[in-house]
Amino acid sequence: MQDDYANQQNMNNTVLNLLENDKFHPVWKNKKPVAFTKAAEEFSTQTRALTLHIAEQQAATTGYAEAKEKEEQELEAICYDIGQNLALWLEENGRNGEAAQIDLTPTDWDRLRDADLVAKAHLLHGILTAALKTNAAELEDYDITTADATQLKKETTDFERIIADPSAAISRRRALTLALRPKFREVSKLLGKMDRLIIRFRRTPEGKAFTEAWTTSRIIRDLGGSAPASPPPAPEA
Repeated sequence: MQDDYANQQNMNNTVLNLLENDKFHPVWKNKKPVAFTKAAEEFSTQTRALTLHIAEQQAATTGYAEAKEKEEQELEAICYDIGQNLALWLEENGRNGEAAQIDLTPTDWDRLRDADLVAKAHLLHGILTAALKTNAAELEDYDITTADATQLKKETTDFERIIADPSAAISRRRALTLALRPKFREVSKLLGKMDRLIIRFRRTPEGKAFTEAWTTSRIIRDLGGSAPASPPPAPEA
């Protein structure tokens, strides 16, 4: 989410907290002008909906990235685990060329690009399944079984699936981002209406305290900087 949206939503939540403060309810809730109460209810609904929309927008990308990292780590881990024992068996049987292809350190596996990791995993699976067909009994002594081949294939498929179409997550995030602007515009318009309605509450000391708190809550602060943006004009007495 862009910084200006984050700053705006921070202000929206500050206003919402003020409206939910029981201390000021006797001043404005269901009091004239009742249009303020109706606007406050609408503002609460819109702000909460906007919070959910923002969370969904952020999850559209972060969720994909986290899932990809998880699947990648799982594939790298099983490739290293199987690769070490299988490479040892191959070396002891004079098959050093094959062993060298799969004898990678954890760092080696981690440094592989997505496509290269998939290719290397497929190579490992091919060597493994071929060895199991002819030497399953020997490989059991190295704690390598057909279950390892099955699990390796699953992890490879899972990773292939998640890297196949990252554009889906990116497109969804873009669509959610584009929808933010009109939603923020609606909330800002509503707040502008409430800025005008609140003036009538200044006729009592309690109402004056409420309007002063309102003016403070309406300041849009730059969360990424040190200086706050200018607050809206204070209501006239």
